[in-house]
Amino acid sequence: MPSAYTIDQLTEIIVMDGFSASVKRTQRKRSVGFRVVDGEVFVLAPKSISKAELHLMLVTKQAWVRAKLVSQSKRQPRSERQYVSGEQFACLDDELRLDVRPGAFKTCVVESQRLIVTVPQAKPEWVRNALERWYRQQAEIHIKDRVAHFAPLVGAWPTTIQIKTYWARWGSCNHQGQLQFNWKIMMAPSAVVDSVVVHELCHLLHMHHGPEFWAQVKRVLPHYRDAKQWLKEEGYQLTLD
Repeated sequence: MPSAYTIDQLTEIIVMDGFSASVKRTQRKRSVGFRVVDGEVFVLAPKSISKAELHLMLVTKQAWVRAKLVSQSKRQPRSERQYVSGEQFACLDDELRLDVRPGAFKTCVVESQRLIVTVPQAKPEWVRNALERWYRQQAEIHIKDRVAHFAPLVGAWPTTIQIKTYWARWGSCNHQGQLQFNWKIMMAPSAVVDSVVVHELCHLLHMHHGPEFWAQVKRVLPHYRDAKQWLKEEGYQLTLD
């Protein structure tokens, strides 16, 4: 999660032996990223790197990609959301039960472990949009509070904090000292959220994933690997869709 990037429109497909990869051009300057999400392979690459070069890189990553595809195929599929009363949604360490009620549009309110959504009609898309707004609001409050808590421990303070929607990352940091966080991380346990916050704060000191960076993360969160492993195994479930 070292630096911020913007995903541009999908334009290229690279066909490999046994799988295909979608190329998304980003604002990265040099680095290339590889992601396997829900059985799909993505390559995040700057515009300066040719499709032929990316094909050669994928050749070296084939074993890793196939292992990821096999691992994800064994996952228990998540039930498709209906956005009706009774469904459960996670927020930090709580499991909240959705309660859809008729009425004027209102932000979700937590009451006795319930997520209350009022909408004129119980249209799934309206309920889903209300839930996203609520998660964003919770992220604004909680993540900024955790940044304020951990910044003195890390010894670095961001210039701004923003809540974003990301496709395949939980947070980002850029050279201007700006931190961005994916609101979907609010569906993870609080210890995992803390790990993402510390991770991005440490990038204010080290814009890489070298030994100095991980030493800084471990100094603040000695058990950060547990959260990292949780995201690796369970992160695909942190979505409303």
